[in-house]
Amino acid sequence: MSPLTELDDGKLSTKNHIRSLRNLATRQSSPYLAPTLRKSNKKHDPDTSPAFITVNGHVLQPTIVFDTFYYWCAERNAINDRRRAGQPYPWTHDTILRDHFFCNVFRVLDKTSQYLIQEVIQKGSQVPSEIVFRVLLFNTFLRIETWEYLVSTLGPLTWASYSRKKYFDVLKQRVDTKHSLYTGAFFQPGPNWDYRETWRNHIMFIETIMTKNLTAKLQQSKSMADTYALLAAEPGMGPFNSFQLVLNLSYTSLFNFSPNDFVVPGLGAEAGLRKMFGKSYTRAAQRNPSFAIEVMRYLQETQGEHFHRLSLDFTGLGPDHLPMDLADIEHSLCEVDKYSRSKHPEIIDQKNGRKENRRKFAPSSDLSRVDLVLPDAWSHPNRKVVRPCNKIPKFERHWTVERIVDAGEDSNGEVSLKVRWFNYAPKDDTWESLTDLLEDAPEAVDEYWRKTYGKPYTCAK
Repeated sequence: MSPLTELDDGKLSTKNHIRSLRNLATRQSSPYLAPTLRKSNKKHDPDTSPAFITVNGHVLQPTIVFDTFYYWCAERNAINDRRRAGQPYPWTHDTILRDHFFCNVFRVLDKTSQYLIQEVIQKGSQVPSEIVFRVLLFNTFLRIETWEYLVSTLGPLTWASYSRKKYFDVLKQRVDTKHSLYTGAFFQPGPNWDYRETWRNHIMFIETIMTKNLTAKLQQSKSMADTYALLAAEPGMGPFNSFQLVLNLSYTSLFNFSPNDFVVPGLGAEAGLRKMFGKSYTRAAQRNPSFAIEVMRYLQETQGEHFHRLSLDFTGLGPDHLPMDLADIEHSLCEVDKYSRSKHPEIIDQKNGRKENRRKFAPSSDLSRVDLVLPDAWSHPNRKVVRPCNKIPKFERHWTVERIVDAGEDSNGEVSLKVRWFNYAPKDDTWESLTDLLEDAPEAVDEYWRKTYGKPYTCAK
């Protein structure tokens, strides 16, 4: 029986499944040697799989997907090693990994992240506000072609030279020529400004963030969780979108926190955890909303133990063979959820329900050696100090006055103004005290009075 046939049998018992993973790794090592593979000399029994694991007092019962997670990480990372070493395609005997598209184990190795580091962060002004502006702009669309189009038409993209009209005009030209501005893999919901087009609202969001000088506030953060809370408090920023922006900012020298401080699970990672632990995870997660973070921390801290148990050679990241951090665990869980649709079709996530992988993989025409670039900022010593946070931080939404839309008086003659808030819809308008608004947003009050009565508020009475 070939290793491929053995691996593709979805009905293998757990014991035989583990043996097949071990044998596949051994038999594939000859034609596809990854560079600097590390092997363990310790004696152990690779045919044993834990009947249960305990995370923060909760007992979890692993399914076959638990061991598949480690196999996927080892083999997908080896594929990346083989390609970067200049070996010929295909880089694996695993037909699922060969024929379908999967992201890298390490988020920083994905094409978009590598472009962000080399072309967005490390090129251009290193003034903090300019770095944040470029990362915000790139993070909004996450499409390399959109970034390059903006650079080719507007020149260096800087906050100092920002013009709303210029960005509106240039992006409209792009849309009018039937080009997509956004990547299909990750799309941020549009904020609730008054524009019909999502991309206009996104530009307004960036402008508002920069005008509020969020850069200075972010630089005062004491942990990754603090940085996340500041971003998530902004209107229009969801939990997972905020975390992805935190990760992109973490490639800069502005935020030197440990990557193992904090993580926010996406829908795909949650689906992966449900497949790995079945109902035992679902029950625990219902009792503890932050349980996914605790499980991912367990997976991050014990990864070496399980690669060793399964006799899988996991080369890690870069010349220092770095292990997966929390974001990589989250990233890989999502991919293993997709891999399991083909590998373990009998294990279905009832909440997600997806049963197939539609995106096929085709190697690019340029298969030359691909160099790896890691962020220069990663060498900062502060990144070695872990400040663990296993709960989503609490935060209050930031409310910014966009304009005054109406005025009125109560029975006591007290004046109140109806406020339209930045990034919120008309249904979210609220009546606020004139006295408070004169203190917090005097420009908006003055603008309303001039527009309505033809004179500033101080001359209204």
